[in-house]
Amino acid sequence: MKLSYIKKFRKADKNEGAETYTSYKYYSLAESYRNKDGKPRNRTIMSLGELAGYTDEERSMLAEELTKMIEKGETCLCFNDKVQNDALAFYHKYITEKATAEQKEKESEQLREAALKARQEKQREMVKVKLSTLCNSEARTVGAEQICLDTAKQLGLKKFLRGKGFSEKEANVALMQIAARAIYPVSELKTVSCLRENSALCELLGIEAEKITKDMLYKSAIRLWDIHRELENYLHNRVVEIFNLEEKIYLFDLTNTYFEGRMADSVIYNYGRSKEKRSDCKIVVLAAVVNTDGLLVRTEIFEGDRNDVKTLKDVIGSLEVPGSQKNKVIVMDAGFYSEENLSWLRTNGYDFITVMRSSGVKYTPCSDIIEKVYDVRKQPIRLQKVSVDGCEDTVLLVDSQAKRMKEHSMDEKSEKRYVEQLERISNGLGKKGGTKKRDALQQRLGRLKEKYPRAASAYAVEFQYSEEEPEKAVSMTYKRNENVTSVREAMHGKYLLQTSLKGDGEKDIWTFYNVIRTVEETFKTLKSDLDIRPVFHKSDIGGKAHLNLAILAYWIVSTTRYRLRKKGITVRWSELVRILSSQVRVTTEIEGEGNKHYTMRRNTELEERPAMIYSALGVENKGPVKIKSVVLLKPPQKINDTDSQGVT
Repeated sequence: MKLSYIKKFRKADKNEGAETYTSYKYYSLAESYRNKDGKPRNRTIMSLGELAGYTDEERSMLAEELTKMIEKGETCLCFNDKVQNDALAFYHKYITEKATAEQKEKESEQLREAALKARQEKQREMVKVKLSTLCNSEARTVGAEQICLDTAKQLGLKKFLRGKGFSEKEANVALMQIAARAIYPVSELKTVSCLRENSALCELLGIEAEKITKDMLYKSAIRLWDIHRELENYLHNRVVEIFNLEEKIYLFDLTNTYFEGRMADSVIYNYGRSKEKRSDCKIVVLAAVVNTDGLLVRTEIFEGDRNDVKTLKDVIGSLEVPGSQKNKVIVMDAGFYSEENLSWLRTNGYDFITVMRSSGVKYTPCSDIIEKVYDVRKQPIRLQKVSVDGCEDTVLLVDSQAKRMKEHSMDEKSEKRYVEQLERISNGLGKKGGTKKRDALQQRLGRLKEKYPRAASAYAVEFQYSEEEPEKAVSMTYKRNENVTSVREAMHGKYLLQTSLKGDGEKDIWTFYNVIRTVEETFKTLKSDLDIRPVFHKSDIGGKAHLNLAILAYWIVSTTRYRLRKKGITVRWSELVRILSSQVRVTTEIEGEGNKHYTMRRNTELEERPAMIYSALGVENKGPVKIKSVVLLKPPQKINDTDSQGVT
């Protein structure tokens, strides 16, 4: 140690509950030295704290005493008792920390020696191989498969199926089919090809891929449908238990999907209002109750022509045991609004928030107070409590400028097209070959009203017919009803929320209702990521089994995404599958010395993003490493030195 000295530092701490700071000094024992280039440097030996009550002379004495102790390892006498005692205490602290550091260094050295020994052992196991014979084959995706099976394990899905009489093989086939539907949302026939040619699911579950057939998958799907209610109740109770969920709000909505093909006898496939605008196809309705975390609570399948209003009692009525509805709030849109439904909810102990059908409804503001909130796009929304004659519930007027502009644009576009079509009809009356017959004109006008109902309701259309030929029109007039359009435009961007909740503010009511976007996201996942449309099955039971399989796959998807959200990872399921597809399981083959043939089956190494997902879910990447060697039944070939290299 060339030169030891006391080094002074200054720090400042913020005073609690104030914007002021308290400054203080602290000291450390330092030494100066010259590096290998001869340049002066300094480094800290140990911290000495604030050294309260020390003079500059005493600090110098302390540095001198500590230097002697550290250099010579002996205790020096000092006439200043305070300096002497503190020097001894600091010296013992230095010795203890030095011993700890030496122990850690010793342990690190032992680890390095063990690692070196392990490498040497591996080198003894190395053999020479022909790199030109290296071949990778049987690549199968394994990333999303391992994630799906881990989630199924967390849900206890296999245990439940075994308890319902499924054999080990039948339970594994069911798990495989559910996971396959989540990863490869295709028909049973194409699923067979995916399981044989693309996915490692069969291998992970110990199933021979060659023995999988579409008939086996059909039977498995139908058997899952047979226990769908019990399975759905179990899964819902399970996620509530493992995630400790407190469900207060239930979101209710429905969607439909269309059927392609011919079906002579069917109960559930009927013509109805298709959300995909496929009025040419029969449809089937899927209703769902979802909690605010996007996890399913109840699903029901209805015939395609079932009116939305007539689904609520069947679905909500199957949810709870009597008395467990306490503090539950049902959130739904205007499609389910009816006085009968609201009365049923009240009678059965549910609160509700719904969009009121505001056509012809007159309301008056309860006060001049207007709350302003913002949607996810930071667009302003005005909220005001209003009163409606004959309604004792709380009613909230929601006024969105962005929604107003959108609705105005849609009406303007629809009206423009409607008028253009009326002009074409009118012009055809004066042309040779144009439509002039009464019945044909009425049919044409009826199709226009069906296509543009809002625009048609604002126009009065009249035909003038020939006196000589009463069935032949000679002219047409149409007139816009300004009263209808002015009332409609006044409600652009506005809707009324009716709720049985009492004492909640405008922002709370709007926030509760706004979570209905969660159930919309559920249907988006089912339709886009899990591809439930269209349905090709030609029997009711086949169609129900198809939809149920997508619902079970959604349980895997939603639970996995919920687990990731808890770790701060938000990603769509399709994107998650894409990220995990980078990990595959491959068979590597290579020839070596002595006419030996080596085969290895293992997973590829995880890249950064898949590794992050595995870590967040707590999934271990323990793919099997199967190595075997055989002697080839052919004469040994001479190995070129330039073509050989040692491998483990």
